[in-house]
Amino acid sequence: MDQLEFPLLGRLNAPSVAPEQWVRYAKTYRDVVRIAWELRRVKHSKADMARDCKFHAQHISDWLAKDDKPRRRSLPGDCITKFNNYVGNTLVSQWLARGDQLTVLEEITATKQVA
Repeated sequence: MDQLEFPLLGRLNAPSVAPEQWVRYAKTYRDVVRIAWELRRVKHSKADMARDCKFHAQHISDWLAKDDKPRRRSLPGDCITKFNNYVGNTLVSQWLARGDQLTVLEEITATKQVA
């Protein structure tokens, strides 16, 4: 019997952690936002996200547009947590942390040292 591969490591009370392969696959911030959207837990529409998260529909269209024209808006930093929660994965945050070469263990260690 073949094993089934689950696309995300599921958490019920928070967004799921995305597999490392998706973090490595995304080359740009705009790529990772689009991939996180494609991997969303529940396949809601852009209009649903605009309504539920109080985002502007036109902004969402820019964030998820396949072209990267200079006039396109990118997902703002202050919207990342709400976006992660809505799509049900932490891919955007993971990609940003990887870019800073930050690991969760380093963050925990630094927090303990300050406390």
